[in-house]
Amino acid sequence: MKSHNNLSRRQFLGKSATALSGLAFSPMWFKYARSTQGETPLLGRVLFDDVIVFDRPASEGSPTGTYQYNDILTLSQPVKGLSPHARHEVWFPIPINGYIHSQNVQLVKNNLNEPRDDITPSGILGEITVPFAEAWPANKQKSSTNQLFFYGSIHWVYGLGEDQQGKRYYLVTEDRWSESYYVEAAHMRILDDNELAPISPTDESEKKQIIVDTVLQMLYAYENDKLVMACGVSTGISTEEVNLVTPVGEYFINYKRPTRHMVHSDKIGINDGELYGVPWVSYFTNSGIAFHGTYWHNDFSQAKSHGCVNMPIQAAKWLYLWSDPIIEPRAKKHTSRYGTTVRVL
Repeated sequence: MKSHNNLSRRQFLGKSATALSGLAFSPMWFKYARSTQGETPLLGRVLFDDVIVFDRPASEGSPTGTYQYNDILTLSQPVKGLSPHARHEVWFPIPINGYIHSQNVQLVKNNLNEPRDDITPSGILGEITVPFAEAWPANKQKSSTNQLFFYGSIHWVYGLGEDQQGKRYYLVTEDRWSESYYVEAAHMRILDDNELAPISPTDESEKKQIIVDTVLQMLYAYENDKLVMACGVSTGISTEEVNLVTPVGEYFINYKRPTRHMVHSDKIGINDGELYGVPWVSYFTNSGIAFHGTYWHNDFSQAKSHGCVNMPIQAAKWLYLWSDPIIEPRAKKHTSRYGTTVRVL
């Protein structure tokens, strides 16, 4: 693959813009765009407390009400509006009540699933398919509260059981401290192995490259020197109090795991301290910086992370399956010295 190392930022941006002009018509991009739009009606999970709804799609509009964290709203198709940030023009109409800014809601679905009886003791991956699911500690004597697992998060499932009323539950064990939880089986979709097959595998890893632009907050994936995917991201934040910027440089993906329980002691958002089932994690530095899916914010055009590259969940899954190293569907993790090159600008 032709190296991008000698491109100036201006040349790189011009090249990316040219490639993007044709990308919307490619089958791969259409599949990703379609999956993020969802079906009508749309559902949105409110991400923060006291979110204001306005009478028009503009932050200068008149407030018509407020919503709280984890409220579930019915939304209409998005519209372009006004916002203090140039890249934050998307608003969702709420029937009767007004408009909510896209950065305040996670698009979700409420899909129920038939429980699967073929759960093996070695574990199989499951995805939360409702806005949020309660997770009861397997040993309730050690915990007075339940956890919530959120839409799009991924978890290892190790068993299936039922209560006295016949309701069926999966046994989920999180991957940091091996704590176990019971989750209603209807709220999780078991992922088949064929869904986790690699995308466009090749024996020549140099044919693929990932570029992250920390100024534009964009990610570009190239294959054979052609742009095959692009999406908005959130890289590391820097403020007067903390510097968590994503480090500029050239790396390669050296470690993958399909899910990770992440804990942040340096909490920078109201709901990012402890994150269960962070999906589709592809690490590219020895200090633990990674690409991964994100369910706790919908702000993919602003620096917002602890250093990782936050991505929409479907985009992170695509990148995880497309990039090297290839990881087996039921592998808990995989390390390699021959992963896809990553360049952070």
